[in-house]
Amino acid sequence: MTTILICTDEQSLPDVEIDNTVILGVEELCERPRQMASLVPERETSLILAIHGDRANVGAIQAAARRLGLDPMSVGLLDLRSVVEREDLLRSLTATGARLSRFQGARPEQVKLLPADRSNRRDFLSVGAPTYLAAPAIEQGSCVAGNGCRVCVTACPVGALSWDGGMITNDKTSCVVCGICVTACPTGAVVNPVVTPDAIEAEITAAIGFGSDPVGVRYRCREASVAPEDGWHQIEVPCTGMLTMGWLVAPLVLGATKVDAAPCEAGGCQLGNDDRLVATMNDAAAVMRALGLDDASPVHIEPPAVAFDGEGLFGHRSTIRTIRSLSVAVPAASVILDTADVGTVSIDSGVCTACEMCATVCPTDALQSRPGAEAVLIDFDPSACVACGHCVSICPEIDRHAIVMTRGFDLSDWARGRRVIRREPTPSCEVCGQSVAPAAMLSRIESLLGEDDTATLALIGRRCISCRGR
Repeated sequence: MTTILICTDEQSLPDVEIDNTVILGVEELCERPRQMASLVPERETSLILAIHGDRANVGAIQAAARRLGLDPMSVGLLDLRSVVEREDLLRSLTATGARLSRFQGARPEQVKLLPADRSNRRDFLSVGAPTYLAAPAIEQGSCVAGNGCRVCVTACPVGALSWDGGMITNDKTSCVVCGICVTACPTGAVVNPVVTPDAIEAEITAAIGFGSDPVGVRYRCREASVAPEDGWHQIEVPCTGMLTMGWLVAPLVLGATKVDAAPCEAGGCQLGNDDRLVATMNDAAAVMRALGLDDASPVHIEPPAVAFDGEGLFGHRSTIRTIRSLSVAVPAASVILDTADVGTVSIDSGVCTACEMCATVCPTDALQSRPGAEAVLIDFDPSACVACGHCVSICPEIDRHAIVMTRGFDLSDWARGRRVIRREPTPSCEVCGQSVAPAAMLSRIESLLGEDDTATLALIGRRCISCRGR
């Protein structure tokens, strides 16, 4: 059962009804959230408040929720300024409930406390209540930082993430909870408990499926002002700078008729994330044009019949999943992109030493190596590459451009599937017959050692590590 409290300061309780839901009109809900205690049933597990956001003290509302035994971040807050008509209110309430149903709770490391508001005299003279904000945390079991991955650290605009004590940690004091690290992580190891992929997909699916009228999806920043517009459902995210091309396109796959994303306030994002959003939207538009699905032709696409890795359309491979879904009826298309998390890797066999480092650290197994008795093989699946660039940064021959990653995709290349992009013969040990090392690596060692170390080089080239002492 879900309880919905609607602030009726400026209007009477709308004539709305939702299955398995108790809807109550409450005066001065924003100013006096303590009255929730007498209105919400004991052991309630789902609570939605429709409030006037410009007057709400979120900290006080969350404190009242805690007194009811609820996780403060499990309470859905719907800003009444974002809805226009009764139908919009019903859709938003239904979608908010669907999103809350995916909330699995927040651990202490996923909670950031903001000091109590002291913007007016009444608040200044009171003790006040801090606001609970969901913060990202690292799921160490999924994190591949041990292999050298630092994608989230590089992506963080404020330097809150760092490699410390053998793992990635988040300094919540510095963290601005923009969410960029969440969508940048190539393995989905960075998790914000209120912006999980399944929660976002549940909200969008519920909003699109409500009623018979077509609806668009508009993402908006947590700090952005709310401007209601009929025919749109607004999805709040920490910052629209966190959106990937896949997140922008996925609502179309789910049945939305249009997608948009609003930047931060009129003054612009202080972190430059608005520029990041523009680049991502340009990439999304480029993909739509490449697939023949531009603004001139309405897009109605059925969701893919097969779920990719069971993660839906908003997981850490969201762009790959949405392209696959959109391109079902497109035989071939290719496009070069600027920022999108999908890419293609190429290796210069004249420079690469076949050390296999790139395949060892690839977080999605797009690159894999197969060392054999006669040759080292490195193969690549372009439909698994998330363009994290880790293979490039780890390459010992990075200065010589042995490996290059290009953002974009080619559907014909995807159709070919996994293929060998590097083959290097490996001489056999004269003692045991096992592989010594790739011939290109031996050649590189020779160029570094010089003529004075010919004896050492001869030994390295003839025997494997185990037999060099014999």
